Amino acid sequence: MNGRKRAVRVVAVLAVAVAAGQVAESLRPLSRDAQAGAAVADTSASASLADVLPNLRGITPVAATLDDPAATGCIPTLGLEAAPLGMIDLTLNAPCNPGERVVIRHAGLSFTAQISPDGALSLQLPALDPEAMVAAYFDSSQIALAKVSVPDATDHIRFAVQMGHPAIFDLRAETDGQVYIGSYGRTADAPRSILPLGVGTVAQPMLAQVYSYPAADTAADLTVEVKITPDTCGRTLPVETLLARGGRVTVTKLAVAVPLCGTSGDILVLKNLLRDLTLAAPR
Repeated sequence: MNGRKRAVRVVAVLAVAVAAGQVAESLRPLSRDAQAGAAVADTSASASLADVLPNLRGITPVAATLDDPAATGCIPTLGLEAAPLGMIDLTLNAPCNPGERVVIRHAGLSFTAQISPDGALSLQLPALDPEAMVAAYFDSSQIALAKVSVPDATDHIRFAVQMGHPAIFDLRAETDGQVYIGSYGRTADAPRSILPLGVGTVAQPMLAQVYSYPAADTAADLTVEVKITPDTCGRTLPVETLLARGGRVTVTKLAVAVPLCGTSGDILVLKNLLRDLTLAAPR
């Protein structure tokens, strides 16, 4: 109803402006040739104004009001804290978005998460930048932003692989006789580890795995194993890798051609990930 009154008021104001212009025109000095028609012009102007004024009676200004999002308590809040080993403790409070899908982004790293039924989310992610900016993107186009200083981030070198549905993959790191596999998770106090990130049970899942090791140590032999499934065989999968070193992040976008269907159950191995990408035969 308020919108209708506002529209009527705008039309009325435009009508007054037109009538005022007609009156102003009628008050200009007339030439001798036009004096004969002065009475007609004055009568026309008066009639136009008279037609408008009755329409203005009874109209009162209506102030537009907008809902205050803060008053509803529905604005999501994102909290970040620096944790040991250059990690970030993330807490997201979104009481009006229970169970919703959310995308977490940081320095090119992207993965999906899901808010709990009580509207909260807590997780840990590796800092790729010592001045870490993190964003949470909701499907409703809301965005929650936060920033935290993580000085320890430069003490580590980090390599990440991220893919979207329907890719199934594992990042593997081999060094000093030890093998680290992304799907096996990590220990909180391990300086060298692979951290899987992302929830695969939401719509359009985005998954990532991040390998971290101390900057003073030697690099590991890194490979990515991509499972060949009926959903991926014969397709070209978009893959992104990220290398964070000394506070600088390098993002590389790749297109990986998966063998034709008929090899389902096999694994495609991506090798030499820190140099030129090469593919090993399925196994």
